[in-house]
Amino acid sequence: MPDVGAAFDPDQFVAALKLGNVDSVTVFARGHHGWCYYPTKVGMPHPNLARPDLLGDMVRACRANDINIPVYLTVQWDERIAREHPEWRVMGAENRSARTSDGDLSAMNQLTAMWHPLCLNNPEYIDYLTRMTLEVMDLYQPDGLFMDILLSWDCVCPKCLASMASEGLDPENAADRRKNDRNILMSYYKTLTEAVWKKDPDMRIFHNSGHIFKGERDRYKYFSHLEVESLPTGGWGYDHFPLSARYINTLGMEYLGQTGKFHTSWGEFGGYKRPVALEYECAAMVVAGARCSIGDQLHPSGRMDEATYATIGPAYRRVEKLEPFALGATPVSEIALVSAAAHAAQTGRGEISRHDESDDGAARMLLELHEMFDVIDLDADFSHYRLLVLPDKITLSGALRERIGRYLSGGGKLILSGASGMLPDESAFAIGLDADYAGVMSDFCPDYIEAGEGLDPELPRAPFVVYERAHAVKAHGKSTALAGTRTPYFNRSWDHFCSHQHTPYRMEPNAAYDAVVAQEGIVYFAHPIFQAYYKIGQPLLKYLFRGALERLLPDRMVRVRMPSSGRMSFMEQKKEGRLLLHLLYAQPQLRGSNAPHASGEHRQIEIIEDVVPISDVECTLRLTAKPAKLYSAYSGEAIPFSHSGGVLKFTVGRLYIHELVVIES
Repeated sequence: MPDVGAAFDPDQFVAALKLGNVDSVTVFARGHHGWCYYPTKVGMPHPNLARPDLLGDMVRACRANDINIPVYLTVQWDERIAREHPEWRVMGAENRSARTSDGDLSAMNQLTAMWHPLCLNNPEYIDYLTRMTLEVMDLYQPDGLFMDILLSWDCVCPKCLASMASEGLDPENAADRRKNDRNILMSYYKTLTEAVWKKDPDMRIFHNSGHIFKGERDRYKYFSHLEVESLPTGGWGYDHFPLSARYINTLGMEYLGQTGKFHTSWGEFGGYKRPVALEYECAAMVVAGARCSIGDQLHPSGRMDEATYATIGPAYRRVEKLEPFALGATPVSEIALVSAAAHAAQTGRGEISRHDESDDGAARMLLELHEMFDVIDLDADFSHYRLLVLPDKITLSGALRERIGRYLSGGGKLILSGASGMLPDESAFAIGLDADYAGVMSDFCPDYIEAGEGLDPELPRAPFVVYERAHAVKAHGKSTALAGTRTPYFNRSWDHFCSHQHTPYRMEPNAAYDAVVAQEGIVYFAHPIFQAYYKIGQPLLKYLFRGALERLLPDRMVRVRMPSSGRMSFMEQKKEGRLLLHLLYAQPQLRGSNAPHASGEHRQIEIIEDVVPISDVECTLRLTAKPAKLYSAYSGEAIPFSHSGGVLKFTVGRLYIHELVVIES
């Protein structure tokens, strides 16, 4: 790339940031190609760097204008080092890079136009990275450090093979390889963070993996704060951030959300998201309790793109109005979703990934039903919540089984599905659910649920199909069946099929198992309904879940009436004596059905282009004391309300993207 930074102008740089209402910008010391953008004595400056200290020029311009300047350094992507030291490169067990070209037949995908990751099991490279980080701190005294690309690569390079051998791990076992990857990452975190905090104990530092892993609290002792990289159109989707945020809120750490200005994802020069989409995405961060961050990428010339910052400006002006009501606000939640991903991480049962279908499906239901909930790991205090949701695969043994038992005995409520609530071998229930279960699954998949009276008014009075296999459970004794099953005539096979998809149900009730079983304090779904909802999106499954919520927790603190794409959160600012009801609404639309992604995949893209305001959002809160006043955080206008018998009622007349109702005592 020629003439890098030649068009940089400090006044134009700052003017663009001010156009975007930006008060902090992460500037770059070293990028994925391995070149530095300052006069380094540790690394190598970009060979065509027109301004010898482009980083310093950005830092000085921001400091003169009261703009914070954290500094970015890449970690595992450095293409210059990867070519000079191929012996330091990751050797993935499946011989694929993170960004693989199907046509690349070269060793370790050398001919793929993408970076080739470095294994952190090389002390020489860690020393190089540490010296560069400390050099940046000495030269620029940044407001923080953003260390990027820290992933598990499934590495089987010679050094990783030696590490696994010394730890008694089997390199042919995927779980053992993941354990080795994690050990190496933890060693990196410790080495680099301790070096940074030895020089400056107050330095903010974040190590980015593109996701905040649940049930991994020991990682975060080496982080000053968290940042949630979650570009909705870039592969993360609109459900990734709220699920991550509702987990981070339980950790007690400050954090930022991070979306992007791009229509797709990183590196899309000339790609622009609509301003209303960024308004929605930044408001969603505030709704969750996060600070806000938007990703951009500077043109190699060094000239800022004013169109980008004109797009960002409306979102950050909205956030600025909300800031007095956001800082110090904490969630008020009666419901907790026990994360299946955290359960897998903390018990060693199951794979750990960015998306867990059971977590995602359960969170999606709760968000669409406008419930206030936290996402928790196994270290959380269950007693803080009136109801726990254990989605699909939260099996119980040892201390966890005892804790859930105590929680139930203390009056807590449980919603279980699939294998949740069972022993790890799924042979029997680990809790006192009075139901017959012989440790077997249904013979039929799919089958049909036939809901009984009173479960939910929107459920049909006819069997509806479920595309996941159920556990064969039958209510008896203290438990009752809220819904039964109908089995098909037969499973579909090449020599035995009916119509285009699956076989219809038998007309007579004939199943030897129930679909929904309830007893005091517990509702159990025999199917993994949350995974099924994630995959298929059948609203009837959500209505089943809603019926269980109404049965177990009919007096929930907050109720709002919005379309299913609306979002709600309920927060508290204790110091100011305020309760805060956030209402968020926009309608993501599927616009891209075959977008190329850097991973080599093609993905669908949901965007937000048009936001239509909605009217007359009815809100009901259970509050013992009558509030002194209610008003809009944006306009300051009073909101009429009534309060009787410990119930507060009011209506938000117009909701455009986001409204924050402030309730003062």
